[in-house]
Amino acid sequence: MEPIIIFWIAIGLFFSFGPTLGSWLIGNWHQGRIIGKLAAEEKALNDSGAAHPVSNLSTPSRTDNIETSMLVMTSISVGPSWWQMMLGGWKNFFGGRIESYDKMLGYGRRRVLHDMRKEALQAGYDEIINVRVETSMVTKKSKGDDKTAGYEFIAYGTAIKYSRS
Repeated sequence: MEPIIIFWIAIGLFFSFGPTLGSWLIGNWHQGRIIGKLAAEEKALNDSGAAHPVSNLSTPSRTDNIETSMLVMTSISVGPSWWQMMLGGWKNFFGGRIESYDKMLGYGRRRVLHDMRKEALQAGYDEIINVRVETSMVTKKSKGDDKTAGYEFIAYGTAIKYSRS
């Protein structure tokens, strides 16, 4: 085969599969890095002796007098890589659970809960009750067929500081 034909075949293959393969490689590397960073932050907070004051129960865990309370809320927006969107599109077409988004969605939930917990502990609160995590899809189009979708996670709850007496 002539070298010019091999060159054009290689160019065609590169432009056909290169962006998707690059998205898979870079996306997995980037997501692994930010998930690892979050895990290190969570471990550092746990190793510092901080309490685990996050609960979805509507009543406090202790019967002590409550000194003060306030609403705590954090949010984050995350988006899938091209590779995840491509796999999600195939799963959506053929049916089934869209597992390619699990890593991204899990990260978003963990991040908002961690940030909310950190915010409450830094403000001197002992516990967060009635915690809720809301997830919404953010797109440019109203029908949901936008290929540049992102997801917003909002976590909120009631932070409680118990009386020290």
